[in-house]
Amino acid sequence: MIRLVTNEDFNPWLELAGEVEPLFGEMVGNEDFKKGIRDCIFNSSAFCVLNTDNDIEGIIAINKAENEISWLAVREKSRSKGYGHQLLKAALDCLDSKKPVFVQTFSPNANAGEAARKMYMKFGFRDYKDGGKNPAGIDTIIMIKINDV
Repeated sequence: MIRLVTNEDFNPWLELAGEVEPLFGEMVGNEDFKKGIRDCIFNSSAFCVLNTDNDIEGIIAINKAENEISWLAVREKSRSKGYGHQLLKAALDCLDSKKPVFVQTFSPNANAGEAARKMYMKFGFRDYKDGGKNPAGIDTIIMIKINDV
């Protein structure tokens, strides 16, 4: 089940962030990241996917003003179960399909990001420009999805 992230999901979001810090860089101890979570909750711009026990398996955050996916993570134990696909679909449904949609993700040479890249490509994203290294020191790329209007 997909639903909006609420205030009660703040700590589970931090827990998920802690799990993916080796890929994304420090988040749990970063006050700007925590403020970003609160802003997403306040602006109704983050969704979570729940398992049958109502535990959060993944979260996606969007930036409507920039028409972009700003954060996506799925618990390691829950990957390859379609949770990322469900989250991305929900996010894209809330963004402006008449404008390009952007996401910063792992570059083609980052093995840890191969599954994420494949998922974005299935949704029609393609490489757009170099994104530099993320805070974890991993090469990234900006991808773009241009919809036929």
